Amino acid sequence: MKFENRVQRYHHLFTKTDKYIVEYIKNSEFDDTFSTINSLAYAIGTSPATITRFSNKLNYENFQDLKFNLQQEMSERVIENSPLIQRIHKYHQNIIQQTGEFISDEKIQSFVNQIIRSRQIIYAGLGSSGLSATEFYYRMMRMGLKGNVSTDAHQMKIFASLLTQLDTFVAISNSGETTELIAAAKVAHDAGAYVVVITNYEGSPITECADLVLITTDQSRNRDTQFINTQIATLFLIDIVSYLLLEDDYMHHVYQHTKKIILNE
Repeated sequence: MKFENRVQRYHHLFTKTDKYIVEYIKNSEFDDTFSTINSLAYAIGTSPATITRFSNKLNYENFQDLKFNLQQEMSERVIENSPLIQRIHKYHQNIIQQTGEFISDEKIQSFVNQIIRSRQIIYAGLGSSGLSATEFYYRMMRMGLKGNVSTDAHQMKIFASLLTQLDTFVAISNSGETTELIAAAKVAHDAGAYVVVITNYEGSPITECADLVLITTDQSRNRDTQFINTQIATLFLIDIVSYLLLEDDYMHHVYQHTKKIILNE
């Protein structure tokens, strides 16, 4: 797992010093400072023991393991094109790579099984996450799966209140802190529905009422303010779910049928 993914996963364990170490590593070139644990500790202004604890906290075996992985990650491959296209390509590549490390095959399969056995599925999200929820709904609808989508705070609570134990509520929130979506997810949970949360942070408020949590990478850690796409990771996850569902002959047939209907308009 890449360094930044480890930071995202274990951030809740960090001390103030750990956070300073993270910032130092992110903002420094991989030079002689990283040659030994003593040189890195000296540059940061802490002790070798602190660096060791930090490495272990991120689930590296030791400092050398941390150093080797950082070195590997900083060896970049670029496409042959203009600097801007190279930059955006790199952003997309990193997001997909990092999300691929978070996604659990077991959890994805559980999600797919839940979708198949559900009477209906409500997909909910606000802002840009609402766009992902809408895309998810349309894909599933074209496979013959019943449900609805809501990007309105009041409507999603109404939909959630009408669910039963036979239904599924899918909540999409990068931060996991969207108040209105949390409220709707709780309503769905109290109604007996199976709640699936797609978010960046396990342990965020919205996960408290979830039966299944799927983690995607936090794209906000990209500090280029001109890069505003926050849904690449979620769409990557939706692509995986869609692909698995289309392994079912009936769903594949229905999807091809709806595709043919649209193209023949």
